Amino acid sequence: MNTMGISTDPALLQVELSQNLLESPSVSTFMPEEEASIYPLLSSNTNGTITPLTFSHPLTPCIDNDNDSNMSTNLCNEDGKVETSSSSGSSSGIGISVPSDIDASTTLFNKHSYKHLPNNNVIQDANGHGPNGNIPLPKDTPSFVSWNWPLIRKCTFFVFMSSLLAMCAIVVAMIVTLPNVCNPKTVWYRGNVFYEIFPASFQDSDNDGMGDLRGVAKRIDYLKALGVTAIRLNSVFNSPHYPEDFENVTSLKIIAPHLGHLDDMRQLTRMLHSHNISIILDVPLHPFIKKLGESRGGVFINNSINDNVDNEYETTVEPQIVVTENLITECLQYWLEMGIDGFYIKGLEHVEDIENLPYHLVEWKNLLGADKVLIIEAGVLSKLSLSQRQFALKHVDLIDVHLDVFAGTSQLEKKLNTLMHSEMRPSKTGVWIHWSLGGVDKMRLTRNQSNVDFTLAATLMQLMLPGTCNIFYGDEIALQAASDSLNEHGETKHLHHLAVMRWSFNDSLQFTNRETLPWLPKSPDVDFHHLQYIKKMIALRNRSPSIYKNAICKTDAILQNTAIRRSHDDILVIERVYPRRNSFVSISNFGRKEVTMDMTSLYYSGIVMLNNSDQKIYFSDFKINAQETIIVRLDK
Repeated sequence: MNTMGISTDPALLQVELSQNLLESPSVSTFMPEEEASIYPLLSSNTNGTITPLTFSHPLTPCIDNDNDSNMSTNLCNEDGKVETSSSSGSSSGIGISVPSDIDASTTLFNKHSYKHLPNNNVIQDANGHGPNGNIPLPKDTPSFVSWNWPLIRKCTFFVFMSSLLAMCAIVVAMIVTLPNVCNPKTVWYRGNVFYEIFPASFQDSDNDGMGDLRGVAKRIDYLKALGVTAIRLNSVFNSPHYPEDFENVTSLKIIAPHLGHLDDMRQLTRMLHSHNISIILDVPLHPFIKKLGESRGGVFINNSINDNVDNEYETTVEPQIVVTENLITECLQYWLEMGIDGFYIKGLEHVEDIENLPYHLVEWKNLLGADKVLIIEAGVLSKLSLSQRQFALKHVDLIDVHLDVFAGTSQLEKKLNTLMHSEMRPSKTGVWIHWSLGGVDKMRLTRNQSNVDFTLAATLMQLMLPGTCNIFYGDEIALQAASDSLNEHGETKHLHHLAVMRWSFNDSLQFTNRETLPWLPKSPDVDFHHLQYIKKMIALRNRSPSIYKNAICKTDAILQNTAIRRSHDDILVIERVYPRRNSFVSISNFGRKEVTMDMTSLYYSGIVMLNNSDQKIYFSDFKINAQETIIVRLDK
């Protein structure tokens, strides 16, 4: 060995070598014809042949070789040591298994033995395997090591994928159910359209020639298709000779027998609510109630009214409201229990003690609450002082304003602009205007056959105004007053504007059957073609904040979104705008001649609405027919 320059010092490899390896045979025993070697990894067997020792990695199990019966020289002792030697700045490690003095019959070469794990105190199953299959585990191994991790991974993956699919389904459902538009909301009685009905002339259900509450219930589908939010039932209370003297009511809680009974009113209310339509009752006080009386519920701390102090109503603190027991409060409480959604208190301008009205308004609105509507007529405000009027407007939801479209475009434009800048001007939380063109005490818009188009033009103009619009029954089809050319119904001549409703000939249900005469003569022919325009206009209004909102409400200011102008003698222009929404303009010609004009100083172009096709229009040569209203969506 010294001749090869290799040291025989055992400390060089730090391996305890057995004595037989240190005392190697002669050179010819290991390597004939070459110098003898002391390489410790070469061994000899009994027949003199050279057999290389087996290298073993510390983590490599010793594998049995059934073909070699002399593998006992493979040193797989559990206590084998690994020595490291360094030379020229590098290091190498060699794991050498040194055989121990164990009997050859022992399982030295068990294929399940790992040199980095002791084979004593192991946990094995009946087959000698550890809990994880082939690896035996010591007793102090944590319990989670023995868990069924393949099953846990499968379950975790299943839960993860299920959660992912569930979240995706929720997101898809939310996207599908999202509204097409996101418009600002208002209270149901603000900015929407009401439909006023005189029940005796709307629909007959029992073929006695007179309309009734059950007949109104049969026409709910018509009201829903029209697009109205609420109906106003006027004159439903009992009178000595209903309906001829419907104004002379004898009770505010008893329904006229010709119209039905209390159960019919309950059924009508339930059916309307199921179709998302509210119901409002007109409460006529005159001439049934002549004085309001004192109001205990509206008494303030100062307990007096001093008209010399303009801000008295604004600075006074209101105590707890106590409802005064009288006919009006009893009426309101009674019908609220029946599900009525609001009241139009009529005839207040005729009461003798009008100065007590502000206190009573506090009571009435307190009874109704925020989700019910309280309406009074605009003429009542002129009977109050400034301080009384300002206070009254805080406890009323809608002010009914009648527009006389026959007074001329100049007067109409003046009145509209005056209202837009008055105490009833558009605001965020204040009173809103309730626009009316007709009613039970007004003449019909269609007064002769030549006014058919005028009714449509006026109604479309009304539906462009800021506030709440009220359509009197029949105006959507240009219903005219009853025709009595032979003067056979002279005793009801004052009621001819309340002609019975006309229904389409394609409708199997008419006002009454053919064998029964209605209580009023029929009106001349109507124009059902107008109905489609009214439906489209109401739908446009309901989805357009520029039209149904009465103002642009910002944090520090409230801006008007309506501009009313007059052009020529008979042209009325109403422009409606709203931030980040389409702007609209209506041009109404209430004259009897076609008009051509240049409006490029105001607008350039737009799309004509309410038609079946989108018609482009330019305002450089704008033409409008007589008694016509054109609605245009302005180009941005």
